[in-house]
Amino acid sequence: MVTTSGFTHAPVSRFLILCSVGASILTSILDIKHLLAIKPSPHLWPYLQLSRALTFQLSYTSSTELLFSTALLYHFRVLERVWGSRKYASFVAVAFALNVLVLPGLTVLLKTASFGVYNYLPAGPVAVVFAALSAWADEVPRLYRYKIVLAGGTETEAETTARSSQGAAGAGGAGGTNGVVLSDKSTTYVLAAQLALSQFPYQLLPAAVGWTVGSAWMGELLPAGLARWRVPAWVVGETSPRKERGQYEGLRRRLEEEGSSADGMRNVSDNAHDTHTQDERRGFGRQVLGYFTGS
Repeated sequence: MVTTSGFTHAPVSRFLILCSVGASILTSILDIKHLLAIKPSPHLWPYLQLSRALTFQLSYTSSTELLFSTALLYHFRVLERVWGSRKYASFVAVAFALNVLVLPGLTVLLKTASFGVYNYLPAGPVAVVFAALSAWADEVPRLYRYKIVLAGGTETEAETTARSSQGAAGAGGAGGTNGVVLSDKSTTYVLAAQLALSQFPYQLLPAAVGWTVGSAWMGELLPAGLARWRVPAWVVGETSPRKERGQYEGLRRRLEEEGSSADGMRNVSDNAHDTHTQDERRGFGRQVLGYFTGS
């Protein structure tokens, strides 16, 4: 099977990872991590720092969260190759915009319901990562499964021989062992679980909201047709269909003009050749007479 390594055909994934890592390093150098997270009280009220809703997803405040998020985003480049860069960029933009509105509002509701106990929304695009995880789990199939045999669950040699003699070898040969069946996607879910459990329990809310947004986008349940909205083609370096049609139309006209001019030159050449042939067929005397008479 041919595999594509690195960020080939995945410019949006490369942009997300570079921006996430660069912004996290920059906030650490400038020592402004405390300006990213949201506390409904006092940030939203009474200070009215509503701009935090636009910036809390731009950077992580923990290197552990940055590591897990970067690994997941790099793994989700497969989803970009399946969809195309424009569709994937549209998905990320919609998830980011919805999280700006939904997450701070839910945090305020939980603060009110818990009588002020739940009063923190951590920084970082965790919701965007989990939205991509939801789409990736639904869109990308698993390749293989494997089984981890638990201690004390192995069969003896005699039992294995008896099972093989009964025609249950191969797939059924391991059916009687006690173990856990996993797939090639299990390690991705483990990384996502570690990201959701960081800063427990505050990262559980962004993870749940992100998974819900991704599932709603896949099922086209978002309002106003957001699942069908696409970013402009120039954002991902593509050419719009109208511009492509204009380029092809210009090429077609140029080829037609070149073809018509070539046909005209061919007709002139044919006429000249016919005249020369007729002159050769006439005698020398008639050619001289035709020169003076114009025939």
